[in-house]
Amino acid sequence: MKVLHINSVDNEGGAGRAMYRLHQEIERQGHHSSCLVGNKVFPEEGISYIENITRVFRTKIDNIVEPIGHRLKTYFNLDNLSYRDSLNISKTSIFKQSDVIHLHNLHGDYFNIRLLKHFCNIKPVVWTLHDMWPVTGHCAFSYDCERWQSGCYDCPLLKEPQREIVEPPATKEDYTKRLWNLKRSVYHDLPLHIVSPSKWLHGIAKESILQFSATFHCISNGVDWDISKVDAMQLAKKELKIPQDSKVILFSAANINSKRKGFQELLQCLEKLPENKSIWLLTTGGVVNLPSKFNHFNIMHLGRIEKEEDLQRAFRAADIFLFPTLAETQGLVIVEALITGTPIVSFEVGGVPDMVHHMKTGYLAKYKDIEDLAKGVNIILEDNELRKKMCDSCKKLAKSRFSLSLQAKKYLEVYKGAIEFYNA
Repeated sequence: MKVLHINSVDNEGGAGRAMYRLHQEIERQGHHSSCLVGNKVFPEEGISYIENITRVFRTKIDNIVEPIGHRLKTYFNLDNLSYRDSLNISKTSIFKQSDVIHLHNLHGDYFNIRLLKHFCNIKPVVWTLHDMWPVTGHCAFSYDCERWQSGCYDCPLLKEPQREIVEPPATKEDYTKRLWNLKRSVYHDLPLHIVSPSKWLHGIAKESILQFSATFHCISNGVDWDISKVDAMQLAKKELKIPQDSKVILFSAANINSKRKGFQELLQCLEKLPENKSIWLLTTGGVVNLPSKFNHFNIMHLGRIEKEEDLQRAFRAADIFLFPTLAETQGLVIVEALITGTPIVSFEVGGVPDMVHHMKTGYLAKYKDIEDLAKGVNIILEDNELRKKMCDSCKKLAKSRFSLSLQAKKYLEVYKGAIEFYNA
């Protein structure tokens, strides 16, 4: 089987890493897999850049129209003429030779949503929803807004003070009604095969403008790390020059400045922890500047991590993964914590409860309740026996539900069904 993955970026962020790992595992299981991305960040084998492979199909008209289309998109949210390179994807050999097209994030200023009809006419199409953008008029996460169900309009997240938290970045004007109606029109009767990584998003997809798609599936993201926590923790702490008797709290996010990832909530939580020089805060994902009032913590910034082994080391060294996200589909970082046997402390939101089982694989705090979040951190850090039990439970859950091999096998079944549906 030949699979072509299409995503906004390559091996970066949750969606990018999930796509790339799945791509690698499909290859390991004896099939052919390729990736096509709008924005290439890391030079990875098997990943092509849309602009590079479609350049040969560009016309003089494309070169003239594209800048105009970009301005229309930027100022008026009209994408009729934008993303000309994406219009040529189906002309490439990598597309023509594929048995199934696997779409991931289509937002990210690289893809014209109207292409879905064309793709579905010529190939079986599987679409993994990594967030809510496919069913809203703008937002990747709608928080407590439910207008995506009946028609987005007058978006509260595009108004102050919510503009700081909305993803993708807020537009100057509110075009949510127009985009929601466009998506509904495009999706109508399309034989899409929708996959969601969490039960929460799976339920949303089936109630949304995607409800008339061909099939719906729930497949968790997987990780294939093989780690023995105790010995691995000791080695990781030694490699990072962290004392063996310290308690390490890890915070990791592709974009630490993202309001959704809860960095401000992290700081509020830290304020409520007792002053303890044995506590280390380990962060990944960019530069972190903590106020001087946090000087009583030992703080280590690992920055943006590119290599898998470096990311593994951070999780291996941690006693707790603190993840105060305000909205989340599944959270690949939670899977990474589970497979390394690292208990998670997070808010009860979105797809998080699929993985964080309260007082078994971590602590689920009431949504936005900082006191409860800090309580969870203290309970786990202070009880060594409980932490050990949670560590074992994390690894058992990861092995049974979140292995990369299992994820790939389930996707291969979906691909097979999509091909059969297309050929029927």
